[in-house]
Amino acid sequence: MTGAGCIHRIHLPHSIYTEPGLLGRKGEHIRIYLDGNPTPALDVPLEDIFKGKVDGFPKPLVGEGHGGHYCYVPIPYRDGCKVEVDGTDVRFYAVQYRTYPSAEGIVTFTNPPTDKQREALAAAAKTWSSCGEFESLGVTNAERSEETIEVKPGEAVEVPLPAGPRMVRAIHLSGSPEALKEAGGVRLQIRWDGAETPAVDVPLDYFFCQAMQPGPFRSLLAGSTDRGWYNFMAMPYGKSAVVTLTSEKPFAGTLEIVTTTLPEWKDDLGYLHAVYNEALPTQPDVYHPWATREGRGHYIGTYMATDGQTKEKLPFWLEGDEVFTCDGELRIHGTGTEDYFNCGWYAVPGRLEGPCAYPSHGFPVYQLKDDRNLAVAYRWHVADPVPYEKSIEAKIEHGPTNKTKANYRSVGFFYDAAP
Repeated sequence: MTGAGCIHRIHLPHSIYTEPGLLGRKGEHIRIYLDGNPTPALDVPLEDIFKGKVDGFPKPLVGEGHGGHYCYVPIPYRDGCKVEVDGTDVRFYAVQYRTYPSAEGIVTFTNPPTDKQREALAAAAKTWSSCGEFESLGVTNAERSEETIEVKPGEAVEVPLPAGPRMVRAIHLSGSPEALKEAGGVRLQIRWDGAETPAVDVPLDYFFCQAMQPGPFRSLLAGSTDRGWYNFMAMPYGKSAVVTLTSEKPFAGTLEIVTTTLPEWKDDLGYLHAVYNEALPTQPDVYHPWATREGRGHYIGTYMATDGQTKEKLPFWLEGDEVFTCDGELRIHGTGTEDYFNCGWYAVPGRLEGPCAYPSHGFPVYQLKDDRNLAVAYRWHVADPVPYEKSIEAKIEHGPTNKTKANYRSVGFFYDAAP
């Protein structure tokens, strides 16, 4: 890469499905050269990075995962970067980076880290290790409002939030197990600052990443704890916000919304948007959309539920690649669905063969049920948001040639300058 930028994500699945490890498992090194320096800023055994053996690469910012190794430690540079890996057994890899218009304010990565950098990495690792704990967010001046909601068919329940400028820092939903099973039939909408069109418009269980009734799991932005379901996405608004619930069947539960004051509304604050799409089933040569938007903002997460049936009883639709087009330019084209979600080698013993959950990604549901393969996954672009200035189109193939039939349901989460 040339110019100023920062590597935000490195992902390599296991080289082959029969054995653990990367590449030829011969101690291959990764070398990262920065700013034109002939001496690499990092030259270490490749596997050691993901095992947390390298100073400055603490778990869970790095990990070995379910068939896929991942690293979210930022590697910034002021004037170019080159990444090399030993070995001839490379099969799949992803290096995601962001470029900057100038090097102003950028401090080039060094190894080992400085004391200040080490302190920041430790704080990040602590937060990533405390998923689902509201206290880990460091919120001050929190104001909690708790509403017992009873949604009747044909009637909307509106919950207005305190006047802004404020920021929603947590939404919790609790209820009986029987009631929560019906959350998929409830529609959640949120309008910011008087907008006519809701910015958030999704099934209630998808907002909390609870589709297909997964077992308890925690991630940075959504999951479940003993107190119920949670969503920790930051949601700023300038003047007003209204949460609306509708349902085709009676639904009852308790909604707790935590907000905090903002000293002022700034134009660079984005409004959270959540867009739901479904294809029941997918159609040949038609990508499944995650989000399509004109404006300015950045993409922060994908939650997707798939189910289908093939003769081989394998979810071959997971061979599909993700594609991000920003401002009319192709920016990201991945190597497969399970790779996008930082895993690898689905249905292989010791790899992605069952549910898994990590701070930034996971498959809370992965099973064969009634001759159908169910796969529900999430990935949060917390450390690697995808920015756009004019437009974004995020979508994914279903199968290696975009023709495999399956049922797809998804929510794309992003921040936009417009409410």
